[in-house]
Amino acid sequence: MRKLLRVVSYSIITMAIMLFLPFSIQAHLTPNIDKRAVYNSLSPMLSKTTASVVNISVERFILQPVRSFKPDTQQSVIPEKVIGIGSGVIINAQKGYIVTNTHVIKDQKIILVTLKDGRRYRAQIIGKDKGCDLSVIQIRAKHLTEIPFSNSDRLKAGDFVVAIGSPFGLNQTVTYGIISALNRQDPRIDNFQNFIQTDAPINPGNSGGALIDLQGRLIGINTAIVTSSFGNIGIGFAIPSNMVKNISEQLIKYGTVKHSILGVTAQNITPELANALNLKHTIGALVTKIFCGSPAERAGLQVQDVIQSINQFAVHTSEQLHNILGLMRPGTTVHLVIVRDNHKIKKITTKTVDPKDIFHKHNIPFLGGMRLQQFSDLEPDGTFLNGVLITNINDDSNGALAGLQTGDIILNANGKMISTVKELIRITTQEPRQLLLKVYRGSRQWFLVISNDNNQ
Repeated sequence: MRKLLRVVSYSIITMAIMLFLPFSIQAHLTPNIDKRAVYNSLSPMLSKTTASVVNISVERFILQPVRSFKPDTQQSVIPEKVIGIGSGVIINAQKGYIVTNTHVIKDQKIILVTLKDGRRYRAQIIGKDKGCDLSVIQIRAKHLTEIPFSNSDRLKAGDFVVAIGSPFGLNQTVTYGIISALNRQDPRIDNFQNFIQTDAPINPGNSGGALIDLQGRLIGINTAIVTSSFGNIGIGFAIPSNMVKNISEQLIKYGTVKHSILGVTAQNITPELANALNLKHTIGALVTKIFCGSPAERAGLQVQDVIQSINQFAVHTSEQLHNILGLMRPGTTVHLVIVRDNHKIKKITTKTVDPKDIFHKHNIPFLGGMRLQQFSDLEPDGTFLNGVLITNINDDSNGALAGLQTGDIILNANGKMISTVKELIRITTQEPRQLLLKVYRGSRQWFLVISNDNNQ
């Protein structure tokens, strides 16, 4: 009897250990996972979120040729209606503001928004930004549901995400996955890039839709896919919510986004470059050019400086430098941390400017459409030429219309001798009406005048 009790006791203890062990191990290995998110349905969260994602359709007409069966008959065309489909996200329920991709609405005059409950409204464009591929439209409707923003700077690879949109016109389609990577650049896209990469299935029609976390907060706007066919292969991109918030607020307030620059070009640092330049690492943006009269020049930046941070935002690549500056309004004060000759310079302060303030000021109208370089040479007759060589000039530029040609050497501008492109640019900015040039061509010297049509 005692032996039987002992066996029963051992069996009960063993069963208790077996029942308890899997849960203790699981809790030990995954202490930070929200068990409700893992084991429960996403339906409760989605029931509060999907109403904030809308279907967007645009109508436009294209001219299609009409085939004629009669020979020698002039071909005619007829307008044909084409409907494009995308998605959008309500970010302000009270005022009816919806954010979407610029490539979804383009320049269409007829934009129709369909809500989850089937209501349909015509939308008006509040503002568009091609550089970030974001636009804000507005509908006049009541009882809308807006989505809260999450802080996309806190995202990590491996976080669970949910994509909501209208792929192929299938409204309120929900897919899920994880964040595959952050700070991605898509080489096919030439704009401000800092994409979230996800494996959540994103297909045509998802553009402008929401990428959300498991709490139903917006972490990104779906914008692009990488595919070898017409569908998803597990590589999708979304614009981070912090960028969406920044751009949408500017669009609502100003109707446009004014991007800014410092007046530099930069490149990424490869291990080979780091070794050749005696840099300790490859982190940062290597300055390759500084534009004349730019904030960068005035602040004392130099070619081969390495920009490591702007206003405490770390700069790891030249793309990040481009993105950080581009999202600032012109006139923003910036504090740079740079490396020069392997020594950190902690305080270089300047202000950003609108790109037009640099490029229009220096290249239009006098020098627009020209490629210039410094030139020095000794002629056979002993004449020493020192000036600026025109290596290429557009036929429709003001300089070409005034008589300048490729191969001309500019020796004098407005009565002042010049020896560098920088000197020529400075002289052109001092006289807004016309530019008198002394030019060397062949073996002769000529005087030419370029007029500023904008000041006539």
